Amino acid sequence: MKRLLAAFGGLLLAAVGLYVIVGEQMAGITSNAMVNAQVMIVRAPVEGVLQLHVRRLGARLAPGQVIGSLNDPRPDDSRLLELQRTIAVLQADRERLRDLAEVLETSRRAYAAQAEAYGAGRVSQLQARLAEAQALKDAARARLLEADAALRRASELARAGVQTVADITRIRTAQEVAAQEVEAMRNRIHFLNIELDAARRGVFLGDSYNDAPSSQQRLRELEQRQGELATELAERDQRLALLEAQLQEERARLARFSGAVLTATSPSILWEIMTADGEYVRRAQDLVRLVDCSTTMVTASVREGVYNRLRVGDPAQFRLAGDGRVFDAVVTRLAGSGAATVYRSLAVGPSEEHLKRFDVLLSVPALAQDPELSCAIGRTGRAVFSSRPLDFLRRLTLGLF
Repeated sequence: MKRLLAAFGGLLLAAVGLYVIVGEQMAGITSNAMVNAQVMIVRAPVEGVLQLHVRRLGARLAPGQVIGSLNDPRPDDSRLLELQRTIAVLQADRERLRDLAEVLETSRRAYAAQAEAYGAGRVSQLQARLAEAQALKDAARARLLEADAALRRASELARAGVQTVADITRIRTAQEVAAQEVEAMRNRIHFLNIELDAARRGVFLGDSYNDAPSSQQRLRELEQRQGELATELAERDQRLALLEAQLQEERARLARFSGAVLTATSPSILWEIMTADGEYVRRAQDLVRLVDCSTTMVTASVREGVYNRLRVGDPAQFRLAGDGRVFDAVVTRLAGSGAATVYRSLAVGPSEEHLKRFDVLLSVPALAQDPELSCAIGRTGRAVFSSRPLDFLRRLTLGLF
C-alpha cells in the first residue's frame, strides 16, 4: 500500500512538474520588450537665426519650457512698405482736396457777398421804381380828378348853350386819357410789387437776363463742387481708415513672423538637435526632435504562434529588467512581421532580430504615470501575454521582498 501511495505521489509530482514546465513554456513571453515613446519634430514656424537655450541631449523638458528662439534679421516687409507708400500718396491727395476745398470756400464767400450785394441793390432799385410809379399814379389820379371836374363844368355849360360840342368832346377825351393813365400806373405798381417780392426771395425777373445774376449762378456752381469735394474727401477718409487697419494687421503679422519662441508642449526629452545653434533656418525646417514622455509605451516581438493567439485589447503584463515590479498592460497594436515603418515616429527603432519576429505594441498606463519610468526610453524587460502556473509564487515573492 505504501508503495502504491509513493508511486502515486511520484506520478502526481511528475504531472505537476510537467504542467509547470509546459505551462511556463507555452505562456506568451517575450524577453525583448522595450520602453518606447513617440517623437515630435519641432519645425521652424518662421525664418530666422536659431538660438538654442537647451543643448544637452537627453535633457528633461517641462511643459512650456523654452527650447530656443528664432529671430529674422531680414523680415519680408515689402507688403508693409507698399501699404505705407499707398497711405502716403492717399494722404497727399486728401491734403490736396482739402486745400482745394479751402480755395473754393474763399471763392464761395466772395461770390455770396457779391450776390447778396446785388440782391440788396436790386431790391433798393425796385423800391425806388415802385415809389416813382406810386408818385406817377398820384399825379395821374390828380389829372383824372381835374379832367372829371372840367367835364362836369363843360356839361353844365353845354346844357346852358354856352359850351360847344367840340369843346365837350375834347374835354371828355382828356378825361378818358387821364383815367387810362391811372389804370396804367396801377398795373405798373402791381408789376413792380411782383418783381420786388421775387427779388426779396432771390429771384430776379426781367426781360434781358436770367432769374439769377452771374454771381449767384457761380455761387451755386461752387456749392455743387464743394459737395463733390466733400464726397471725395469722405471716400479718401474711408480708404485711409481701411489702409490703416491693414497696416496695423501687417505690422502685427510682421512682428509675429519676424521672431518666434520654441517651447515644449508636454513633458519631453531632447532627443536630437537637427541644426546648429546660430544657423539661419527656413520656415518649416526641422530643428529638434523631442521624445513625448506622455506617450510612453512598450514595444515587443513574439513568436508567430503567440502572435496569432493575440487580439487587440488582450491583457498583458510587463516587468522591467532589474526591477521587481509588474505593470498591467493592454495590447493596442499588432503590426506583424517586418514592421519597420511603424517605428518611424518612435524614439527607438527595431533591431534586425526584432523584425524577424512579430511586432506587438503594449499600453502600460501605470508605467507612463510613474515619474521615474515615464521616460525610461530604451529600458528593456519582459512581457507576458497569458497567465503562467507560477505567477502566484512570483506575486507572493514580490509581496515578501
